[in-house]
Amino acid sequence: MTLKEIAELAGVSTATVSYVLNGSARVSEETKQKIEKIVQETGYRSNLLAKSLRKSRTSLVGVLVEDVTVWHVAHIIDGINALAEEKGYHTILSNLRLLSKIGSRFEDITKYQGDIDRAVDVLTRMQVDGILYVGMHDREIDEVLHDIDKPIVYCYSYTLNEGSSVRYSNEKAAYQITERFLEKGHREFAVVRGLDSEPATLRMRGITRALKEADIMLSEENIICGDWEYDVTLEAARKVLERPDHPKAFIAMNDMMAVAVRNAARELGLRVPEDISVSGFDNADIVRYVQPKITTVAQPLHDMGYRAMEILLDKIENGDDGDVSITLPCKIIEGASIARV
Repeated sequence: MTLKEIAELAGVSTATVSYVLNGSARVSEETKQKIEKIVQETGYRSNLLAKSLRKSRTSLVGVLVEDVTVWHVAHIIDGINALAEEKGYHTILSNLRLLSKIGSRFEDITKYQGDIDRAVDVLTRMQVDGILYVGMHDREIDEVLHDIDKPIVYCYSYTLNEGSSVRYSNEKAAYQITERFLEKGHREFAVVRGLDSEPATLRMRGITRALKEADIMLSEENIICGDWEYDVTLEAARKVLERPDHPKAFIAMNDMMAVAVRNAARELGLRVPEDISVSGFDNADIVRYVQPKITTVAQPLHDMGYRAMEILLDKIENGDDGDVSITLPCKIIEGASIARV
């Protein structure tokens, strides 16, 4: 079924059918309903790409993600699609599947530069108006996307060269969760840190700044290397908790490690929060299924995707070629895992 055939069935011109399909106000309500009924009955679908190319824009946005299986990515994509839906855009998802290829060895991403370039080439040939790049770990990403004649915005990642980005406040959030312990009278701290990375560094900086302002020194023996993982943290936390002088407040850099600390304490007959207090980070599903519920930090993932799309659409529609870097605040989600001393 073509536009011309619909016009013949409706007894109108092809221009009138086009006005209706494009939401024009030039057509009477009676004619509009007649055409819409024919379109519905015949199952007509307009050639979106051809129509868009005539307008010099396709209303397509490429979403290039490092790995769609990483827990935060779906929430970011949902935020992207929320604004796309509002603005009449469509998204094309390209998944690089880097988690299984490089894990946390981010320096190895160059080994898969060919895969990245091919994914960008496919999106470009599909005539996307712009590209959103979603990282699987919040970090600096330079020299990954090359010579692309399209607007680009980075989300959950950033670049020191040209490029707009949307991130979350790692350091400030870690500072605020530490303040929560201090407000409740805690003075004996342990930090369960993740594998060396930019988020781990920023979170440690926020924690130590809050402790320093409270005249509290964090000893090296109370810095637990959990590598973001459950089993590693469980074993390391057990060794610290077996000490007679073990700290009473454990700040974990993610929720998986917080649960590991909680379980190590239970194995040793210690209670949370009566004997030790614990906090996490990420507001992952796991904190909802342990008792007591662990106090954690929620990243603004949906908002990050929404704002990244907002910046990209501004570049597409208004030709804004300036770089915009946004850092969104996190939110503390109260549980019952921090006792008042």
